Amino acid sequence: MRNLRAALLLLIAASAFAFDAQHAYDLAQELGSDRFEGRRSGHPGGTRAEEFIADYCREIGVSPAGKDGYFQEVPLLVTEEHGASLSIMGSELGKVTFLHGLDFTLNTHSGSGSFVRDIVIAGHGIVNAEKGRDDYGELDVRGKIVVIVRGEPKSPYSFEEENSRYHTLKNAQERGAAAVLWHAASMPLNGAAISAELYDPDLPLFYIGDRVLQVVLEGTGYSMATYKSAIDKAPLPLKTNKQAAVSARVTKRGKQAARNVIGMVYGTDAVLRNEIVVVGAHLDHCGTNANGVVYNGAGDNASGSALIAELANAIAHGPALKRSVMFIWFAAEEDGLKGSYYFAENPTIPFGNIVAMLNFDMVGQGDGGATLVGLELLGKTGKEFADSLRQLDKPLKIRTANGNASSDYAPFIEGGAPGVAFFSSGEHPFYHHFSDDGQWLNPESFAAVGSAAESLVRDLGSQSASLASRSDTARVLARMATTIDVDGFFVDAHGTVKTSDVIQLAWLSYDNRTGFQDLISGCASLHAYCNAHKIVSDGLKSAVDARRDMRSGVALAVPEIGLSTRTVPELVALTKLGLSVVHLTPEQGAPKSRLSDEAFDVLQTAGVFALIPLDFNTASRVQRWGSHSIVTASLAQFAATPAEIREPLLTSDALLLLDVDSAPTAEQLETIRAGRERFVHLNFGESYDDLRESDQKVAIKTLLSQNFTRDEVLFLTGKNLRRFLEQ
Repeated sequence: MRNLRAALLLLIAASAFAFDAQHAYDLAQELGSDRFEGRRSGHPGGTRAEEFIADYCREIGVSPAGKDGYFQEVPLLVTEEHGASLSIMGSELGKVTFLHGLDFTLNTHSGSGSFVRDIVIAGHGIVNAEKGRDDYGELDVRGKIVVIVRGEPKSPYSFEEENSRYHTLKNAQERGAAAVLWHAASMPLNGAAISAELYDPDLPLFYIGDRVLQVVLEGTGYSMATYKSAIDKAPLPLKTNKQAAVSARVTKRGKQAARNVIGMVYGTDAVLRNEIVVVGAHLDHCGTNANGVVYNGAGDNASGSALIAELANAIAHGPALKRSVMFIWFAAEEDGLKGSYYFAENPTIPFGNIVAMLNFDMVGQGDGGATLVGLELLGKTGKEFADSLRQLDKPLKIRTANGNASSDYAPFIEGGAPGVAFFSSGEHPFYHHFSDDGQWLNPESFAAVGSAAESLVRDLGSQSASLASRSDTARVLARMATTIDVDGFFVDAHGTVKTSDVIQLAWLSYDNRTGFQDLISGCASLHAYCNAHKIVSDGLKSAVDARRDMRSGVALAVPEIGLSTRTVPELVALTKLGLSVVHLTPEQGAPKSRLSDEAFDVLQTAGVFALIPLDFNTASRVQRWGSHSIVTASLAQFAATPAEIREPLLTSDALLLLDVDSAPTAEQLETIRAGRERFVHLNFGESYDDLRESDQKVAIKTLLSQNFTRDEVLFLTGKNLRRFLEQ
């Protein structure tokens, strides 16, 4: 099958009906020109772009598939900025006036107001009592201008949700802020839309760059670097003894709507034509600012819109497919994925008939290569396609999804349809900047992304067996999960690795009588085998990272007893050969199996992780190994452990690696609820490879039925593990 797919890729590349990268590039130049005024949804330039795409579909023979011909109207908050200014008084330099577009921008859907007020800093702007974080503390912000530094503090807890613009704005509003200024990057991003739910017509909202933050911090005793370092560790609200003059003039436009543009190339099979491959890209960008500067968004996302327009042309005029292919140019992605969420909630075809959603965002700049994210969500089809791509001599990168979709495939994944994202690889230096113009696009990037995309569309469209997902959210979540096979395999003289899609521990001999040279030889054989078969073998973190690349990974491990008689030089040599995990002996084991203090120091210095069994001495071992502690048990065993042992572990620095070896009960899941966004990982290493996905689906459905959110499921099945390893 892999060879057939590779042949298909080469055949398409040579076909007269193949994707035309130059034509896609030319279309992107047109859509990214001043003619469309930045294509902001609900504005005249955005409307012209919608009509341009509909006319194009009509011209190439793609059938209308919206609610009104090619169009689907999307209700939308639509505002227009007319002016903005920002100055700070109280600096040693006197009054400092900043430049709109270079030092600051208005958030999309900022409110209006002109005033001079005290300016204060509220750290990351995060408030969550359960996680012990309040960035405001006793700081009085009522009637003041609040500066928030975007970021997530270093903590065993995740603050991914609390760090969002939505939550930080809500916290500032509830405390009576007169205006909010976010700092996220050296260059302030344009756009950064505020949701209609939080829109306040009297609350000015800005993004600020480095120069503004530097002046705000002047005289506080902190630089940008030292303040950011401090708030990563603990809240640090500050008064600045300065005032800021802010002015923003923003109005609502008359019509509060934009349009998705939707077309269809129908399949030829009487049954399979009802299964649909959705191909999408957002058409909108940020429009024109109050100074008349056009943000053309040539890369983001005239490139994606043009690419799928040319892809529609290739599919419409190439060899017929069994399945139907729907093309959607989404409105209002820059407003918070409004167009794609509206389609997912109001689809013009049965949502359960969607076999895959392929999304294209920022595909025209970079190094001439392509990045594909989420192929594993297509199951066997996606894995075989990934393997076929790797056989070709092309600059392609393959990444797994992690649940943090930030473009228009997110609503489809959340709804249970597999979503694959396409990007051009390399730098995109003008993201949400007025310099994102057509002159920085390149045909090579369009060629790399477009050829891979066409081959995947044809692959999905031509398969004979049914692919319908029936919107299986549990299946999609299961395919995002990360699994570690702790049992793994013993390293033999040939270094062979059993085939598996999970991360495996490769165990060196547990017998301390094994000659040191035999251990060295086993390590060398393992690495040679892994290098020859493109398997990552240089540590647990690297093995988990390899899973993110849809590659296999192993981590070298040894039982504690296998190290108890090794000399310090021998231990150092083993760590240099990649030893990254040691399994501590259960407490009832013989004392002679314990690691000496010298051995412990060597392993700790090398960053080796300790697998710690769950018993009455677990806490003391965790205290010794600190953030390199991995407590191993089954979920059932953990739930049955006395609370005085179990509960402190949920708030420790250790990772709890809990194997789910049977369908979890509500009572068992309740014992981990407090650690759902800490270092708790539900693992499926005890499952057989061919049953793992079904076991994961059962567990995930149980989690969801017990009111764990989708995001919490993602933390428990992968994100917490990755956060632990990235400390």
